[in-house]
Amino acid sequence: MSEHPEIEVHQQTAFGDDGQLEVTESSVETSLEDFGADVDHRERDSRIDRPSASEFGVDDRPQVKQSSESNQSALFVETDDDQQTLTGDDAALGWLVDE
Repeated sequence: MSEHPEIEVHQQTAFGDDGQLEVTESSVETSLEDFGADVDHRERDSRIDRPSASEFGVDDRPQVKQSSESNQSALFVETDDDQQTLTGDDAALGWLVDE
């Protein structure tokens, strides 16, 4: 059995000059370039670059440095469990995001 299954084509169509679908006798191949996209045709190595250990059973890979800096902020107000707004609503339900 082959790696790629054979596809049986019964009828293939393509858009003609007038914008209507027309039956074609030959195979039609399209690319994203046909739709105006920039396509990079360089050969790429798909392997993820990860450091490996020097020998089996020894984890001498370099430590990953993680930054504590962040652009994240809270979405809800930090409140006590029993804190309420002036209208009597639960204060913890207050959004910090402008609507």
